[in-house]
Amino acid sequence: MKRLVVFLGLFLLLPHEAHALCVNLAFGNVPSSVTFKGRGGYAVYDPQEYLQTVSFEVRAEATGATCEYFVTLSAGQSGDFNQRKLSETTNTLNYNTYTDSGKSGIFKALPTATQSEVIAGSFPIVVGLTQTNTHKFYWTANPRQVVPASGTSYTDANLTLSLYSGLLLLSPTLVATKTITFQARVDSSVDVSLVEPGKRFDIGETTQLVDFGTLESGEQRGFDVVVRSNNGYVVTMQSQNQQLLVHSRAPSITDTVSYSVIFNGGGVDLSTGAPVQIIAGTGTTPATGVSFPIEFTVGTLSGEEAAGTYSDVLYVEVTAN
Repeated sequence: MKRLVVFLGLFLLLPHEAHALCVNLAFGNVPSSVTFKGRGGYAVYDPQEYLQTVSFEVRAEATGATCEYFVTLSAGQSGDFNQRKLSETTNTLNYNTYTDSGKSGIFKALPTATQSEVIAGSFPIVVGLTQTNTHKFYWTANPRQVVPASGTSYTDANLTLSLYSGLLLLSPTLVATKTITFQARVDSSVDVSLVEPGKRFDIGETTQLVDFGTLESGEQRGFDVVVRSNNGYVVTMQSQNQQLLVHSRAPSITDTVSYSVIFNGGGVDLSTGAPVQIIAGTGTTPATGVSFPIEFTVGTLSGEEAAGTYSDVLYVEVTAN
């Protein structure tokens, strides 16, 4: 009588053992620096958000098992994943990075990162073949941060992009790192708006009609000059008719009416017809701008002026200081 003995072996292949079969896992085409691009650089008064896209590659040879991996990103100089910062001397510009274009996952590093806060990938079982996956992450600087323009970029240098083999929760192995610098050039932004008294800056309001109706001596009208700037500013004003209201039928009618100008509480002389500096400012202004009242007063009428329409044209210009 023969006795047959059968040995039944059950082997369980754990996921992390398969991950060890990633061969030559490495980064490819990781940019050393990325620069923010809006309508040019970073415009401090632009309300629109500009989401930036950064692409990079991961390469490996898979040998008999699926190769799993994931990528993380360090916090940068702020030390805070929830608010990364670009800096230039004493000024900072808030930004952050994300694993998806919907900004649902902040791109983080171990040990705090969760599955939605890393970029994961895998290579299928293709023995001996070098494979490449392309990945993307996203970053943006928060809009309407009013910071000074600068000759150099705001930067966050040498953040670490780390590549791990394995899965996030199963003792992954660090296999490669790359450094990446984030930077943004802050554009110089200087604008002026002419608005009714008490109103805020409006980029579309660049003209004002001062209508005295039937002219009377001492009659007053005015508006506000509103300036916004992140680079210091100089405002000049120029009179087309050398601070005189001129008859519409000039030069055949030579009658004129004088008027005076008070800007921000001080008198302004526009009688030469040349541009006159009326205010200068340093530093930055809020998005609502800084308001300066301007008031015009009709001079003394003789009563012998020809009937008709009298006018002057004033030009207001703002430039970076």
